[in-house]
Amino acid sequence: MAQRIIQYEDTFKLQDQKAASDIDELLLNLVAEQSRQLALDSTVAFAADTTLMQVLDSDIVIREQIPEHILAEMDAIHPEAQGVEVEHALVRDLEEDRLAMLRLLRKPSPWKKEGRILIQLTQNYTSPNWYQGGSSSFAMYGLMSGKIGYYGQRLTWENTGEWKEGFSTISGDTLHKINTTEDQLKLMTKLNFRAHKYIYYNFTGEFLTHFFPTYREKSNDWKTGPFSPIRLNLALGLDFQPVKGLSISVSPLAYKLVYAMNTTRTKPTEFSIPEGKNILNEVGSSVRVEWLWHPFRELDLQAKFYCYTNYRRVELDLEVACDFIINRFLTARLVLHPRYDNTVILTGDEKAKMQFKELLSIGFAHKFH
Repeated sequence: MAQRIIQYEDTFKLQDQKAASDIDELLLNLVAEQSRQLALDSTVAFAADTTLMQVLDSDIVIREQIPEHILAEMDAIHPEAQGVEVEHALVRDLEEDRLAMLRLLRKPSPWKKEGRILIQLTQNYTSPNWYQGGSSSFAMYGLMSGKIGYYGQRLTWENTGEWKEGFSTISGDTLHKINTTEDQLKLMTKLNFRAHKYIYYNFTGEFLTHFFPTYREKSNDWKTGPFSPIRLNLALGLDFQPVKGLSISVSPLAYKLVYAMNTTRTKPTEFSIPEGKNILNEVGSSVRVEWLWHPFRELDLQAKFYCYTNYRRVELDLEVACDFIINRFLTARLVLHPRYDNTVILTGDEKAKMQFKELLSIGFAHKFH
């Protein structure tokens, strides 16, 4: 009897152990299924709700990282997950285009351009019976300049253009009421190739001409006229740039051409052209110095020096222009322009003398880029 009781107790223990193990296995399976379902739901929610930058920064391709048997269940349970791959591809393409555009915008262009317009007027009126006498006058000065250049690591190419015009009324000249005080079109190109840190192989070309006649006092003869003269200077040498804004070009080989279209109303000998001819060709050497200085915001200083020699005579030209910036559209300008040229063909005992020109004005000025 006791043995049976023991057997029954052992049987009940075994049954209880088996039931407990079944319950544990069932619970484990339920937990695993819930975890699997939660993971599946989290994956789909991540794919649907993740922002553009989160997806791209983590570089996650949702469907490529999920096993195939789970993808099938995802498509069956969440049909919206089928569009995740297509949507992700479209989003990536859009972001790649955006990043490419940003790289293009951030990369500085080697081409730079700028321009300037300056117009200045001076006018005064004096009545004929004014007790101190005097006469009315009007003067206008205009300047248009532009620059476009390519600035690479070793190669630079600058192209500049400048057009200056000035007119004023004349008192005491019965032949002309208005005379041209400033008339010049200047085009210049400068090509540099770096040879050293501060030294460049250099080629420069300069073209100058006039558009309007400048009359001699109480005469219809011209000092200068339309395309009389035309000047062309070409030079090959080295350009030294020790500091920003300073350029010193030394050209042992320089070519100079001077041409006068009208030889009847002008004197070609005043342009260094031999008597009886209308063109001059010669080879010599030249030095060109350009300096741009901005000591502070309200002051711009520009100095240009040019020297040419044919080893017999010399031509020197210095122009210093100082702009005092009053406000965005108003500027005062001071120009000092000394010049010496003994290449001019003079008659008799005449000798070349120092020439000088000065301008002080105030008016409208505007820069644009």
